[in-house]
Amino acid sequence: MAFKCEAVSVFHAFLFLCSAISLILGALAWSRNSSFHLPLPTSLPALATLLSPLTILALIATKLFIPANRNTSPLNLYRWRILSIVDQLHSIASTIIATIVLTYLFPNNIFSCHLEQQWQAFFQSRDATAIRAIQDTFQCCGLRSIHDRAWPFKDRNHGDNACEQQYGYRQSCLLPWGEQQRVISWMVFTAAVLVWAVKVGFFLFDRRQASWMSTQSSRGAVEYQRITQPEEEEENDQNGSAENGNGRILLPHERPHERTAYSNEWEQR
Repeated sequence: MAFKCEAVSVFHAFLFLCSAISLILGALAWSRNSSFHLPLPTSLPALATLLSPLTILALIATKLFIPANRNTSPLNLYRWRILSIVDQLHSIASTIIATIVLTYLFPNNIFSCHLEQQWQAFFQSRDATAIRAIQDTFQCCGLRSIHDRAWPFKDRNHGDNACEQQYGYRQSCLLPWGEQQRVISWMVFTAAVLVWAVKVGFFLFDRRQASWMSTQSSRGAVEYQRITQPEEEEENDQNGSAENGNGRILLPHERPHERTAYSNEWEQR
């Protein structure tokens, strides 16, 4: 029993550790995605971050408010129905996050296309803040080359090589910016998978634990019966022998007081 309690504690600690890792990965991805102006939608790392604490709260509420034995009371049926809906929504959310993130990673031409579209949107809107932040972070100029839509933008006072001359950067931004896109996408994917694994592992372990507890209780009942039955049989045997020793069948012509006399006479002989 002590070993089982330790196993339960270790497993719950492992689940909380996985949830903490998922929360950290999601928060880092959320922060870096915003600061690096990546094409990955901000809602994906945000959902991956919020999904981890919500999962822990849902699992704790499951243990506290939903009994292990599923009886047919209206309140418990209502709680089980809500739990089933939350479980389905959780699985759908984790699957959607992981699937959408993978579309930003594979294949390579789609991956480069997302970066191209994001940079082009910044360039068309003349968003100097976003392009300058990317160039300063990775110390680069332009997207595919150091003269490709770099900031400062080309005008009467600046040429295509204004970024190179002003800041001295010698590399384009496609490779370092794209590398961060890969890293952050994998962080969001890992966070979503970890949250899903925590939920599945919790329910599987909870069912196995309930099955083990029922098995142990049935074994205890059997052992209790094995211990008590011999004592009851021995007591019944003693009572029966005592009754047989004291009891005697009366003859039809015999009276009760004559029975005592006969028995005393027989004992004296």
